[in-house]
Amino acid sequence: MRVSLDRFEAAVLEALGTIPAEFQPYLEDIEFVVAARSADGALGHYDGATALERGGLPPRVTVYKDAHEVQCESWTALVTEVRRTVLHEVGHHFGMDEDDLPY
Repeated sequence: MRVSLDRFEAAVLEALGTIPAEFQPYLEDIEFVVAARSADGALGHYDGATALERGGLPPRVTVYKDAHEVQCESWTALVTEVRRTVLHEVGHHFGMDEDDLPY
């Protein structure tokens, strides 16, 4: 499935809007980026210091458009997978390891 960049970015914004209000202030310093593709086919990536750390790189979540398009066969599936990816990467911001994350 292929979607426009604008439509994909709308799915990312929609996913961010589902994060509960009490967590939103912790997301203000995170840069959310949509990239065309990752070298390894990943759906998303978290870089930077976590909310529990000080210093280091500023936090950034990258969501990869092509990987989602390849994996999903419908708009509904894409929106669901984008949300899962955003929540997964935001979980890293809160110090969660891969084994701690539900997605």
